[in-house]
Order: sequence, then structure tokens, then C-alpha cells
Amino acid sequence: LAGRLGSDLKEVEGTSSGLLGLRLLGGKIGFDVRDFDQNKMRRDNSFERIAGSVEKDIYLWEPKSLRIRAINWWHVFVAEYVSYAYPLTIAGVVVFLLAQFWYGYIDTSLFIKALWDPITIEVIALVAIIMAYMSSWKPAIYCVENVVFVPPARWQVSQSEIMEVIESQGCYSELALDFQRKILSNSGTGESTHWPPAILRSKEDPETQCNMAAAREEAKEVIFSLVRDVFKNTGVKPKAIDFLIINCSLFCPTPSLCALVCNEFCLRQDVRTYNLGGMGCSANVVSVDLAKQLLENRPGSRALVISTESISQSLYRGNDRGMLLQNTLFRCGGCALLLSSRRVDALRAKYKLLYSFRTQLSDTNSYNCVFQKEDAEGNSGVALSKDIVTVAGKAMRQNFIQLGPYILSIREQIVVVLNHFVVSLLTMAKKKGWPWLGSMEVPKGYTPNFSKTIDHFCIHAGGRAVIEGVKKNLKLTDRQVAPSVQTLFDWGNTSSSSIWYELDWIERFGNLQKGERILQIAFGSGFKCNSAVWVALRVNPKKRQVSLKQSATSAPPPAEAKADAAQQKPESGANENGQ
Repeated sequence: LAGRLGSDLKEVEGTSSGLLGLRLLGGKIGFDVRDFDQNKMRRDNSFERIAGSVEKDIYLWEPKSLRIRAINWWHVFVAEYVSYAYPLTIAGVVVFLLAQFWYGYIDTSLFIKALWDPITIEVIALVAIIMAYMSSWKPAIYCVENVVFVPPARWQVSQSEIMEVIESQGCYSELALDFQRKILSNSGTGESTHWPPAILRSKEDPETQCNMAAAREEAKEVIFSLVRDVFKNTGVKPKAIDFLIINCSLFCPTPSLCALVCNEFCLRQDVRTYNLGGMGCSANVVSVDLAKQLLENRPGSRALVISTESISQSLYRGNDRGMLLQNTLFRCGGCALLLSSRRVDALRAKYKLLYSFRTQLSDTNSYNCVFQKEDAEGNSGVALSKDIVTVAGKAMRQNFIQLGPYILSIREQIVVVLNHFVVSLLTMAKKKGWPWLGSMEVPKGYTPNFSKTIDHFCIHAGGRAVIEGVKKNLKLTDRQVAPSVQTLFDWGNTSSSSIWYELDWIERFGNLQKGERILQIAFGSGFKCNSAVWVALRVNPKKRQVSLKQSATSAPPPAEAKADAAQQKPESGANENGQ
């Protein structure tokens, strides 16, 4: 409709007999095309400040799969209305019986007559079969609330302040300092990210102990703030939590972080707690997947999921280049989710979890590409291999092989299957020397267009290379990776919580609508690639165009400095609101 027909209708509309032409050519269809064009322009304007206008951008112009759209709206309909069906049916029966008693008699002749009617018996049997089938379904998993941690202003640091802290340690060679300056300037992070107080204090006193006590205080500040916000926003009491899951890769004290939360907020004695460590930046999806399985097997329960990373003890003080990257990339952050399998929570839930997939590579190269160890001088840190981008691409490919059949449109799946068949046939023909097929060129593998079924992408903000790699592999546009680029700029790499900072940005500046799908992609040590697909059920209009970070230093560079900043923060996608 928006193609040649839309152009023809607009040309006709511009003539003197435009209105008559619209009625003759299209009637209702003509006005639908005009409305489509207006909505398209409105959406284009909402993204203009993020990455500029891109002609024929998939994100704005590619028609979505109608089948997927229908499924999305079915989820919204079920969450908003179906929950009322059961109580309304009960209420109707009660009102009917009370009316019978009120008039002093109970007329059962209609019921008896209906029961002897063959059609009525067939309808009752059909309804019973449908209800029995639906009762075998696993309960839906809803995200009632999601919050992210906004560190205090005293934790805020600029890039120059980060280098001052690093230089004050007195343990780095000039080559190591130059390397860290170069990495920091090209990291894609902005001038208002956050470091924990223990590391910041080491600038004035290099002998400051970034010990377990400091890491525990950082964890308390982040986790307690998140839990309070969840309980405040939802009105849920701590006693209503059935499962508590916390993931923090590098800081796993005894008692655990789960015990810390239970002690502070007085959770029930029978609450089931799970403390996950060593899972890397993909741990949030691991936690969500664990919560999904727990909630599905215990319908009517709630789970509190907390993802953070304590970096007070993570400042590497050696000169190994492979281990220096963590000093310039990782920042403070955290997120908390209230997940539920209660039907009543569907009436206020923000998202519904559709799918979650986990991929774990087992080869030695993948296992060693992100490795916590000590260098030759005994300094502890996390070493990143040069093969990490290649390994991440391999893991993502395997994960999307699992994910594709569930989220791709039927047309895209058919094209993928046909492409795979042609590639396999021609490859075999060349090996066996078949005369006609062997001379044909083997086509490249087809990359499905995920934009036809996914509306928003949350790619782990692990660094510019990670975002650019996913963008290239999935053939995404600047607008589609804007949430990841801007999250990296505003907050840095906050580890497993980064995908929820991105979703918060989408809620505020991404024009999120009901019934739209969000794909979260995260990578972690081991090596893992995990993904989760959510559908939006409700959108908070009060969040729109309201910045989460109320700081002037979070704004992008001025217009006259954009050319100089382009080499350091390309495609940052920052708008005039500092997002």
C-alpha cells in the first residue's frame, strides 16, 4: 500500500479532482494509505534527533509480519481482558441464582431441556476439551516492574578523571598508560559514567584498600536501592516474594548476596534463593530463564531478579594489555525485575516473556577468551582474548539458529531454508564435479530480516566492537542500535544489567508501543550468548522524553566539536536531550 499505490494516490490527491480520485481509486484504502503516511512521518520525526533521517530505513519503512502482529496483539488482549472472564462468569452465575431466590422459585426446566439438546451437549463437550487443553499450558511469565540503578552524583567520573585515578596508582608503565588512554578515548563511553567510591578514593590515597568490605558496601548501595524501588513502584510486600535470584559474576561473598537481601528486607523463611556467579555479562538472561522455569513449575508465584556487578575489587594493577581493557570499559550499574506467573499480575504487567534461549560453547578457544586470572606479577584481572569478536559471532549464530524458527515470519523461514538448500546443493556439485551445477557460483548465506518481526533491539553494551559486530551480522541500522550505543555512552559497560538500561531508554525515547516485540541479546564468559524476547503490554506515558540521567555532562558534544568527537564516539546517536 505504501509503495506505488501510495505514490499514485498522493499524486491524485494533489490534483484538482483529488478528493474524487481518492474515492474512485481507493475509497477506504485511500484514506488508510494517507493515515499510514502520516503515522510514518510522525514516527520518523520522533527518531530524527537520534540518528538523523535515513531513507528507506528498515526500522521505519519495512512492513511487519501480519501474523506476528496478530500474535503480539493476542498477548496484549489476553493480558488485559481474558483475566476478567473467569470472575465475570462466576459473578454472572451468582447473580442468576440470587435472582431466582429473590423471586421465590428456581426454574430448572430450561436447564433440563438444554441438557437433552444434542447441540448443547456437543458445545459443552467442546468447551470441556478446550478448557482441558488450555489447563495443560504452562503459565505465562510477566514482568510486572523493571528498574535500573542510577548511581549518586558523587560516583560520577569523566574520562579525564578516570585517567587521573589510573595514573595515581603508580603501578603502570608509560606504555600501559598510553594504551589505556587510547582505549578509553575510543571506547564509546561518555563523560558522566560511574565508578565506585573505593576506587575514586584511591586517587587521593593510592593505599586505599579496595577490599571485600568496600565491594560489599558497593553491593549494598546498588542492590538495596533497586529492591526498595521495586517494592515502592509495585506495592508488593517482601513477604510476597517466592524466589530471589541475584547474579554478580566477580563478587561472591559468604554469606551470599541473597542472604544480604533477605536479612535487610526480612523475606519469608521459605523463600527460595539462588546466587549466580561467574556467568559474565549474559547473566541477566540466565537469571530470567531460571526464574521462568521456577515460576512455570509453581504457578501463582513471584520472583525477584537482581543483576549487578561489583567492581570495587576489579581494578587491574598490572601491565598486561589483554587485562587492561577492564579498567577503561566497566562501570557501576544494576537492574531489578519483578517477574510473576500470577494471572492477576497480567492486569498491570509491563512485559510478557515470550522466549528465552541460551547457548553455551564448549571448545577451548571459547572457554579461554574471557578468563579471570593473575598475571606474571600476581596481579588479578580479567583477560580478554583477541578472538572474542569471532567467538561472539559464532555463539550468536548458534543462538539465532534456535531463536529463528520461533520469531521469524514464515516467508523469512522459507527463504532461509531455500538458501540453505541451494548452497548445500551447489557446494556438493562443485565437490563432485557435476557438469552443469558445478559451474554455478555458490551464493552467500542468507541473513534473515529480523526487523520484520522484532521492533526493538537491546544489544549488550559490551563495547563498540560488540555493538558494531551485531549490527553488521544482523544488518541493522543506526536507529536500531541507538539504544545500545547511547547506553554505552551514558553508563558504560554495566555488565549483565546493560540490556535493561537499553530497554529503559527505549521506553523513554524509542517510541515503544503496546504489542511491540523487544529482543535482548547478551554475551558472557564461557562462552555464552543468551537472548530473550518480550512483548510490551503497557507503556508508561510519563516516561516519554524524560531523561533518566539528569546531568548536563551527559549531553553529547556541541555541533562545532562533532567532527573531532566522531573519531572517538561514532554513531553515538545522542539527541539534544542528552540521550
